[in-house]
Amino acid sequence: MPTRFNVTTAIAILALASAATAAWATVTQIDQVGQKFSKTSLSVKTGDHVQYINQDDVQHNIKVIDADDDEDDKGLQKPGETIDVLFAKTGRFTVRCAIHPRMKMSVEVQ
Repeated sequence: MPTRFNVTTAIAILALASAATAAWATVTQIDQVGQKFSKTSLSVKTGDHVQYINQDDVQHNIKVIDADDDEDDKGLQKPGETIDVLFAKTGRFTVRCAIHPRMKMSVEVQ
């Protein structure tokens, strides 16, 4: 019985720690208007979310590119849609629209 209690306690502690971390995560909203991001750069912490809100009347295609040039393609984004990006690791990222090459911003994750 003591082993089960220890495992159960450990699971409960991990669940609480995970919930506490999620509660501290920040959500930043970036508008897309006039085929531009509302900011050209942003600094966030690991675990934060950035929501890209398409307020244009055209589609966008959000790509997140890390320092190794690995791309995370978030797909097509219709007008009015929001794409949520979780920045789970530290580093510098470039976020760009694959359709509109001048649409880009940098995100520094600490």
